[in-house]
Amino acid sequence: MKNKFTIILLLFSFVNVVNFTTIPTFAEEKPTPISEEKRGLISQNCGTIRQSLKNLQRADSRARTYFGAIYETVSSKYITPLNLRLVKNNLSSNSLISLQTNIADTRTKFSSDFIDYSKSLEELISFDCRLNPDEFYSKLVTTRKKRETVASDVKKLNDLLISSVKIVEQIKEKTND
Repeated sequence: MKNKFTIILLLFSFVNVVNFTTIPTFAEEKPTPISEEKRGLISQNCGTIRQSLKNLQRADSRARTYFGAIYETVSSKYITPLNLRLVKNNLSSNSLISLQTNIADTRTKFSSDFIDYSKSLEELISFDCRLNPDEFYSKLVTTRKKRETVASDVKKLNDLLISSVKIVEQIKEKTND
């Protein structure tokens, strides 16, 4: 039990180091009509922009794999077995059961939102920004919003995982009394 707790704390420290929201996507907050200057810059730098988006796609795919593995490990090797053991010993915790449900629901939302974002990013990369920079920019803003949704899911999952440590500490205190 103590070994699993140490592993979870190490995972949380890695989660805090890798921030899913640190890579820029080259868009402004408001999808306003773009100026002639910006339209020209998008057309001129289309190749560079697309390469940057491909790099972003690779980095996000790795981050998705990394976070997905952490969430799966914590859920299947830590929270679920702990819940089962507590129930078996007639010490069930409503907060831990609720946490397990919230993590599962948020993980499902994270996966769905990431797939939606990934498809949008793939379409953006395949879009020819030289021919139609206005549509490209509009698609870029949409893709960025989808990425922000994924980042929000990651933050919520991280918060849930951190709260799991607190809940387990509370359960540990109750069982030691």
